[in-house]
Amino acid sequence: MKHSTQSRACGSQLTSTPRFGAHAHAGCLLALLWCNGVAVAQETVSGQTGSSDTPSGDAQPGTQPGDTQSPEEISVVSQRQTQLNSEALSISDTPDAEPHVNGVSGVAGLGARVGPAYDGSNKTKTSPYPYVDIHGFFNDRMYLSSVRGIGVNLLDLDHFRGGFALNYAGGRTSKDDPHLNGLPDISGAAQVGGFLTYSLKPVAFEARVLRRLGSTAGTQVELGASVSAAPVPQFHLSLGVGVDWADASYQKTFFGVTPAEAAQATALGNPLTPYTPKAGLTTAGVTAAGVYQIGKHWGLIGRLELQDLIGKQAKDSPLTQRAFQPGVAFGAAYQF
Repeated sequence: MKHSTQSRACGSQLTSTPRFGAHAHAGCLLALLWCNGVAVAQETVSGQTGSSDTPSGDAQPGTQPGDTQSPEEISVVSQRQTQLNSEALSISDTPDAEPHVNGVSGVAGLGARVGPAYDGSNKTKTSPYPYVDIHGFFNDRMYLSSVRGIGVNLLDLDHFRGGFALNYAGGRTSKDDPHLNGLPDISGAAQVGGFLTYSLKPVAFEARVLRRLGSTAGTQVELGASVSAAPVPQFHLSLGVGVDWADASYQKTFFGVTPAEAAQATALGNPLTPYTPKAGLTTAGVTAAGVYQIGKHWGLIGRLELQDLIGKQAKDSPLTQRAFQPGVAFGAAYQF
């Protein structure tokens, strides 16, 4: 979902931590999974079916009475399936409608992301991407994530969930791409936002408003939808679509060029023309993410993001060399 050009949850805005290309939220990317006991889930279902067809006290051929799983074990398996689904949604940075989990859980991951050097760049950049996600505080009403930030779910009523989050929105430097030579660096900044999600499993819809603070202040509005699925118990997928709008302040920060900046860049061999964008649409795109369990604590994650600068204000910028902005991320995660 997070198709914001500079911030979103990785970390959205892919959060937020930088997304593919200078996206400050998703995020990109990394995620995690809950790796314990999923393989046991199939055995549990088989065991339950066999016991329901067999009178108590009569063991099936090849089984022992002591092999029956307790209700507590069955509950653990079910909860871990829920956690896998939650993490697939989290890494995709699509609507904040992850299923509830019981208790506090944490995951740490490390991977690599490949994407544009900045929004509108035609240069590809590869960089490491760390990931941390801890949720379940206060009956699953508070979370701490490198993709979604520090958030609180204030509204949790039937199919609706709403709240706010404090996050980090990334920036860019003139060293990221020769086309930025002569332009001032844009430092990272704090970001506050609110969201409202309507979930009708396996589909969810969301609206988010994000406000970048500080000298590079700006506002973004994001609309998105997602659908999740689990082809097999060990493999959970999430697919999201979304579109972003930004106010004039945000557009000027990331797509504008002042006369003084244009003159300095041109003097350094990077000819640019002055440009003052207005408020308008920025990006639209599709994000797919997957989480695959490979062991008791370990798992693999992957993410594919296809973004397009659809807004005229962003596409017409002299800084935009390519409107289509694909990105990919992959890595490993560990549950603790």
